[in-house]
Amino acid sequence: MNVSAPIANSPLRRSSSLVFVKREEQGGLSESVSSHARYKLRFTRNAFRAISTNPCIHVISLTSSGDRDTSNTMPSTLVPDTTDNRPTVLIVDDESAPRAALTQILGQDFQILTAENARAALAVLDDHGVDLVTLDLKLPDRSGSDLLHDIKRAHAEIEVIMVTAYGSLQSAMDCIRHGAAGFLLKPFNASELLAISLQTAQKKLRLDQLRPILTNSTTLWGPEPACTKAWQALVHDYATMNRTGSLSPSHSDETSPLVPLISDLLEAKDRHLLNHGSRVSFYATLVANRLSLPIAEQQSLALGALVHDLDLISVPESHVLKMESDPQIHRPDLGARMGRAMGLSADAVQIIALHHERWDGTGYPFGLREESTPLLARIVGIAQAFDDLTAEKPERTSLPINEALQRIEQQAGAAFDPKLTELFCRTMREQPPQS
Repeated sequence: MNVSAPIANSPLRRSSSLVFVKREEQGGLSESVSSHARYKLRFTRNAFRAISTNPCIHVISLTSSGDRDTSNTMPSTLVPDTTDNRPTVLIVDDESAPRAALTQILGQDFQILTAENARAALAVLDDHGVDLVTLDLKLPDRSGSDLLHDIKRAHAEIEVIMVTAYGSLQSAMDCIRHGAAGFLLKPFNASELLAISLQTAQKKLRLDQLRPILTNSTTLWGPEPACTKAWQALVHDYATMNRTGSLSPSHSDETSPLVPLISDLLEAKDRHLLNHGSRVSFYATLVANRLSLPIAEQQSLALGALVHDLDLISVPESHVLKMESDPQIHRPDLGARMGRAMGLSADAVQIIALHHERWDGTGYPFGLREESTPLLARIVGIAQAFDDLTAEKPERTSLPINEALQRIEQQAGAAFDPKLTELFCRTMREQPPQS
């Protein structure tokens, strides 16, 4: 079972943060040496020519130790014009041909920086404003996945796309789980690379505009009527930005026009908060399908599950998911008020408010017993507990699927609806095993 799967099969259809792109070749995800060699030969001359003649690129070279290189060798770092308003991409690859190819493909739409190893990349990130990193998995001094961890720890706002010739499904899943926005294989399709790079840069721009609001605003979670007015203004401004500004992705397949805003708000606060909501939505939707719930209820369930921890965007700390189980900090009633002000459906608001109620009446915030808690909220209560047990967290090791399900079953009749618990655990056990 793929416990990190996004909600691709749920009524939400799309998660705005997790973009997994892979090219299926005859042998799966691996590429042959000969095709990689052809790729290198095809791009080298033209790409180097494009770099040398581009008037918008100024050159600073860093040696492999991260120091400035005063020799006349091919530069490993290209510093963009600071008056240029295009987003900045750092290309990290130890081979000159892929760096040149990526520079040629992205140079029209991005300012370009390059680095040939992890140490040089970190030096560039410390000294320059970077929006996007394209990162090879295999570097001479460290693995690309380790560098990804460092980037997300020190520069959480920077987006990373893995571009590698040595990928596997498991490595792709691991990188996405640890914060990569995408995963592409060499030899890549130029239009595909450009599209995902532009999409990712657009997402970063949206998140950069939302982060100051989350940091400085108090009216979004303050008293009424200012709370509702603040949410109405934010929803309007976000819709205007996506419709008429430089950010205009299509959301025609979304159940609710609020889904993109919700996804971006959760990720702007803490990407783990969005990932948790997406997984809970996925698990809850599997159960809803087994119950043959009406489509409208499935849609409300998927949306309410995604945003069930909405109140945590009001917490001053940046890593907020660890506070989900603390009733002194986690306030579902506040999240429900925020969801109502945002314009969510009554069913979705109920999920936010009541997903921490328990079957035996000892939950919060109202101490409801048994079926006094609505069905959709009871489903999300089980799904979020399961994800809490199985998801990777810095402070503890996640449980295997079967052990987590056994823990859930032990709480049937106490924390959880016994019939729903049996259905949930059976549904999870019937999912395909994780690759």
